[in-house]
Amino acid sequence: MKTEGWPLSMRGLFFLTGLLLAGMLFGAAGAVARSYSVGPDLPYDLYEDPTGRMTLEDFLALPAEELRRENRVLSRGYTDSAFWLRFTIPRERFEDDALWMQLSPVYLDLLTLYSRPLDGAAPWRRREAGDRWGAPDDDLNYRFPVYTFSQPAPASEGYDIVLRVQSTSAVILFPMLWQPAAFLGQAAWATSFWSFYFGMAAFSSALAILLALYLNSRVLWSIGSVSAVYLGIACIQGYVTWLFGDIWGPLQHYLTSIMTLVTYSTIFWMSAEVLNIREHSPRLYRGVMAAIGLSLLLQLSIPLGFYEFAKDMQIVICVVIAGMAVQAILRLYRLGRMRSMDAAIVTLPAVFSVTGLLHELMLRGLIGFSPMLFGQWQFVMMAIMLTVMILIVRRISQERQLERELRVEREASFNQRQFVAMVSHEFRTPLAVISAALENLRPGLADREQVLKRYDKIQRATDRLSQLTDNCLADARLSADTLYLDMQPVDLVEQVRAAAQLVEMSDLHRLHLTVGGLPDTGAPVIVQADPALLRIALSNLLDNAVKYSEHGRIDVGIVRRDERYVVSIQDQGRGIPRGQAGLIFERYRQGESQGRRRQRGSGLGLFVARQIALAHGGDIILAANTPAGCRFEVFLPATPPATDS
Repeated sequence: MKTEGWPLSMRGLFFLTGLLLAGMLFGAAGAVARSYSVGPDLPYDLYEDPTGRMTLEDFLALPAEELRRENRVLSRGYTDSAFWLRFTIPRERFEDDALWMQLSPVYLDLLTLYSRPLDGAAPWRRREAGDRWGAPDDDLNYRFPVYTFSQPAPASEGYDIVLRVQSTSAVILFPMLWQPAAFLGQAAWATSFWSFYFGMAAFSSALAILLALYLNSRVLWSIGSVSAVYLGIACIQGYVTWLFGDIWGPLQHYLTSIMTLVTYSTIFWMSAEVLNIREHSPRLYRGVMAAIGLSLLLQLSIPLGFYEFAKDMQIVICVVIAGMAVQAILRLYRLGRMRSMDAAIVTLPAVFSVTGLLHELMLRGLIGFSPMLFGQWQFVMMAIMLTVMILIVRRISQERQLERELRVEREASFNQRQFVAMVSHEFRTPLAVISAALENLRPGLADREQVLKRYDKIQRATDRLSQLTDNCLADARLSADTLYLDMQPVDLVEQVRAAAQLVEMSDLHRLHLTVGGLPDTGAPVIVQADPALLRIALSNLLDNAVKYSEHGRIDVGIVRRDERYVVSIQDQGRGIPRGQAGLIFERYRQGESQGRRRQRGSGLGLFVARQIALAHGGDIILAANTPAGCRFEVFLPATPPATDS
């Protein structure tokens, strides 16, 4: 069942996508509600070390006025500085149980945790993490570093914590404190979700690549390229090192940087291909591809050490590509080629760009950090992939259905031509018998004028019906996939005389034939042609001349012009209305003589005649159209065409 607007399947798809995003927002909100975050819940003192050489003793010796009190998540963008954070975990936060501290994200280069009880008697305990460090010196086997803090001793008021963070990628630190039971519940839920996420990612990626290999479609290859982004998401979520061991730590570090730079390029390439901008706006397509190529060159920033510049350039490139995309969308909309599914394909990358921009602004500390929004681009990524896959498979299915319908239509057209040819042949035989019988009876009825007139009417009707069947046969023959012409020497003058019998049988018309501008002397004019088809073409033109002239002379002239013979047929009708002159050579179209009602006919005559002339390497044109009559000219090559088909 269909409804107005988008199909139900499309609405269901976007409902599921919205449900996925809403579930992630709800899950993130619930997770935050059951935990404590350093910054919003536990303020800290911050110091920036531009040199990166400060030790713990140097930091502890700093006067209080050089430290800055912060109550939001640390996010400082791309910098070489090291940052020192100090905060306390008071006893009341433990609630008669231990606390587990999770440090994220995992793509920070170096992360050092110093801790000791608040009584100050115990020495500082140092532990290391970071994807450039190797295996984290933590307390729990998990994809993020997790450190456990037992309930403080009775004499202690809690724990004194110092964190040092330094990274070549964006500096952002989001420590979370959990009750063990809450952490295990959240970890189980998150692991289940990400297992589903990457399972869907693997399925959609494999499907896109297999379809691309099978159909060799540029669109599907662009969708398949987006699959590489999932590897970057796996790195960001810490799965690469967690699943494959310490040796993959540096690889996770570099893959995170590489895939972050690749993400937008693949998204914009997919959008350009899905919207078929290459065909609708080639200039914009070249601009988008050039911007994407420049974005890919930014990969050189990773080994050369100017990653911050590359990220700034990526933002500029994304703005440029977004501007080009807006131009392309407006162009498609003006051309009326923006369909509902295209609008869906445009909407989701736009949402992805917005969430990506929010992510980037949070990384740089330009807006406040929100755990609910920080990772939403990863979920939008999945929504884009699933939506585009379903839409493209649906589009391919529609195209295949259209191909099947076209094939059925061709078969029906072929069967129709076969039927017309069969019926025409069946008509032709009895008509030939009638015509021959009339010819045999005519000599014995010369003295019976009324009977002879009736026989003449029967003869004209028979000839008209014969001409109709000839046109049907010729139309079927000319419409076939392969056309064979029985080319042989033909006397053009004789062909005109044979076709002119229609004129000679009329009581109101007379034929005037000239060859080379002089009256016909019987001298032959030889051309290479299919005699049966040529006679049909000439008969159709002469029949039109009789039909649209109430009376008078029909002038037929044969002349040679350069390498062509021209047969001109001039009637004395009232001409064709100017608005219809361009339609008379179309199939099943009839012109009207000015001031007269439409004549009966099949509308095949002029169409068939012109197709025959074209098949011979010539043409038929309306050379003159005046209120005093029309002149049609038939062009035939004086030398035979190069091929017979």
